[in-house]
Amino acid sequence: PLVLLVLSVLEPSWSLSDEDKKIILDEHNKYRSQVSPPARAMMKMTWDRDLEVVAQDHAEKCSWGQNGGPGRENLFATASTLDVKLAIEQWNKERKFYDLATSECVSGQTCDNYTQMVWAATTRIGCGNSSCEKINGIETENMHLLVCSYYPPGNIENKMPYMEGPSCEICPKDTVCENNLCEAEAGTREPLSSFTKED
Repeated sequence: PLVLLVLSVLEPSWSLSDEDKKIILDEHNKYRSQVSPPARAMMKMTWDRDLEVVAQDHAEKCSWGQNGGPGRENLFATASTLDVKLAIEQWNKERKFYDLATSECVSGQTCDNYTQMVWAATTRIGCGNSSCEKINGIETENMHLLVCSYYPPGNIENKMPYMEGPSCEICPKDTVCENNLCEAEAGTREPLSSFTKED
């Protein structure tokens, strides 16, 4: 019994592997680079450890909804083993319900995960996950919950996720066009924790 107790105490939390993090980031940038119609200034996203901490904290609370922090979250829950590539794919599939020209989602459908994924000004992402017996806000049991936090946050009312036009046409200064994305030049990237308040 003593050995079992020690093992349970040392059991690692449900954190994402480095490979999972790479897949999440790469899939986001892939879908951002492929938006149709193309975007005039779609920023390339980078992984942010501070946002990862925020997302992990949210996931461990097993709560469905926004956490009220500085960023915005996308959430995905599954009863099976968490497949992060599938989660991002599911968020991207919401694009078929979204009309960029009118900036509207088909009535009765969800588009906000997709629009956050392709929100042009968002530059950073961090994600976390947890195994939840129950998730507050939805009627489920024994689910894996993935939470991704984004900054700067998207889905701002009365704003479009991106401006349509030739790819990289109006990339900000100190960025270069790489695979249809505006990528910060080396040495000009913001510090990881620039969105957090100084003590």
